[in-house]
Formats: sequence, structure tokens, C-alpha cells
Amino acid sequence: MKRAFATGARTFVIGAMAALLNIGAQVRCCAGVAIQDMSDRGNSTKTAAGGLDSSVWTVGDAGEPIRVLHVLLSELGYLPLSYHLAVPTDGLYAVDWTCGPVGYWTWHTSDAPSELIGLWNPEKYTEMTKGAVMRFEADHGLRVDGYTGPRVRRALELAAALHLTAGQPYRSVIVDPSIPQRLWVWEDGRGVVFRSLCSTGVPAAPTQPGVHAIFLRSREQTMQGIGPSGRPYRVEHVPYVSFFYGEQAVHGFRRPTYGIPQSAGCVELPISAAQRVWQLSDYGTLVIISRPTNGTK
Repeated sequence: MKRAFATGARTFVIGAMAALLNIGAQVRCCAGVAIQDMSDRGNSTKTAAGGLDSSVWTVGDAGEPIRVLHVLLSELGYLPLSYHLAVPTDGLYAVDWTCGPVGYWTWHTSDAPSELIGLWNPEKYTEMTKGAVMRFEADHGLRVDGYTGPRVRRALELAAALHLTAGQPYRSVIVDPSIPQRLWVWEDGRGVVFRSLCSTGVPAAPTQPGVHAIFLRSREQTMQGIGPSGRPYRVEHVPYVSFFYGEQAVHGFRRPTYGIPQSAGCVELPISAAQRVWQLSDYGTLVIISRPTNGTK
């Protein structure tokens, strides 16, 4: 069950937690394994004894610790699934990252996007995991990079102990590049909550298909580069920009019509639609670029 918090109280608790996590030169000993305070970016390493030590997990990692990570993320509302314990506990035990509780998974609703269902693997760190971690990092004042290292694990343990659940419902942005091209926002428990015509990349600069996490957001910025024609371009005051793959982003852009490929790789929306998508998304929100079923390669 998710617990509601007054905005002021939640801000105070999260601020206090961020302060605790930023205290430098701390070493915590747990089951004989020292966990050093450090950046969460680096190579995944494990101690010979099987402890976590300074391990950092990212896309492609797999195993029991990843399953435990998913259990915590789901309990805190960062995944559209629930984990049901075979033997309920009172939640007073410390998190054991090497051996999680026995149980089973269920999706919250039956209308989850097929791309999410196909991507989900409880024991593998996928783009879905990365997005959930990024949302957690953004909520708790941590560097938003999608890596799970000592600092993120400590923050997850503390958030679970304090019942600090996700600030927003789980949502994903889905783009169908088939003509007419459309974008919609899916929300866990409510289904599609917004839809609009959009325009994706022209054949010479296609929008990258697949599942991607939003990693950079800007309310307004100048966008420039080399267009599909080979000529440079520069557009100022582009609103509601959410980058999800390289230089490709969802953003607002005025055009006479939408629904056909027109961009240099981005997903373009009417300004009002882009504003609404901006409001419904955040760091870590997954952008699902489907493969076209007609008219577009």
C-alpha cells in the first residue's frame, strides 16, 4: 500500500536523507563486508566471499541481487508490478542483497504495454530497471545516472524503512511511427491518460526504435546540429525537451501538420501536447519507440 505524505513533510524527509547520504568518508560494516561511500558509476565487482562491497550494477547485470533490487523498487512504487511474499514478514529485518525473500510477481494491470512485458526479467538489469533507478535517484536528490551502487542501495534501504514511495505514478511514453504517427502516455492503473499526433525522424534520420529512459530534460533550449540533408541547423527556444537516446528527444515544435515523418530524429509534438507530456514524465520515464506497421520504414 502506498502512503501519502504532505509535500512539506516529504521534502524535509528526503532532504534529510540526501544529507545523510552525502556525508563523506563513511564506512558501514554489514555481515563482515565494508561498503565504502563512493560514486555509483564504475565496473561491477564482487568480493571473493560473495559480498557486495563496492559493486555497481547496470544494464546487462543479472542474478539474485538484481531480483532483490526489483523487489525494493516495486515496494516503493517504481515498477508496475507487485512482489507477493510466500511468507509475509514484519519488515523489520535488514535487506539481504544476496538472498531475497521467496515470492512471486504480478503485473498491476492487464493492459501494460507489450514492450514492457517483453522486457521484464526479475533477475536481469534492463532498461526498465535503469529507468526505475533513475526515477528513484531524481526523487531522492541523487545523481541521476541509472547505476545502482552503494549509495543508491543505502538510499533504497532507508526509503523502504521510512515508507518513502514514488512521488508520481508509473508512466511510460509510447510512440507509434506508423502513419498517422501517434504518441500516448500510459499510466499504471489508469491506462492511456494522454494521446496526440506526433512526427518522428525522416528515413534519412530515423528515430531509434526500442525502449529508452529519459536522461536529460530542459524546459527550453537551443537545438542545433547537422540535418539529414547535410546542412547545419539551429532552432532557438525549443520547448519541453526530454532526451531519451543520444541527441533524440521528445519536444514541442510548431508545424502545419503532424502524423508523418518530418524531424531529424526527434519526436515532435504540438506545443500544448509537449507541455502535457512534460508534466506527465520525468527522469527515468521510459520512451517506447515501436516499430511501424505501415507506411514508414
